[in-house]
Amino acid sequence: MNRFERWCLHLAALATAGTGLMDGLLRWFGERPGEFGPEVHPWLGTAQHLHVLVAPILVFTLGMMVRGHLWSRLQSGAEGRRTGLGAAILIAPMVISGVGIQVVTSPVWRSGMAWTHGTASGAFLLAYFGHLAFRGWQPTSLLMSRRQQG
Repeated sequence: MNRFERWCLHLAALATAGTGLMDGLLRWFGERPGEFGPEVHPWLGTAQHLHVLVAPILVFTLGMMVRGHLWSRLQSGAEGRRTGLGAAILIAPMVISGVGIQVVTSPVWRSGMAWTHGTASGAFLLAYFGHLAFRGWQPTSLLMSRRQQG
């Protein structure tokens, strides 16, 4: 991946995570008392629309990442970090459940898709940001440098 692709991925992940968190928080904790009972937060629709508009950009950049980073690492047999592989495994359930929320009509299925999407997305974010946090550290490079010293 070149620098531009990497920055596109990071910005898309940040924007999608931010709008998704805003959508989730407003959906779960944004109820307000109205004249005829509880009402949804007035910004919930905006948060949901922003998330649905930004998420395809993340899916596109994740596709670039799989082609330019993950696939080449897997083919070369290079030892990588488990956080990157964990994030890659979580892409499918995150994306499929995100699309499923929009197309299923049964409330039971929609609730299941929403829980799957929230769980997979949260786990993906933890793995993704963990992967970025441990950018310079790899277990095999640490072992090799110790062997070369001794």
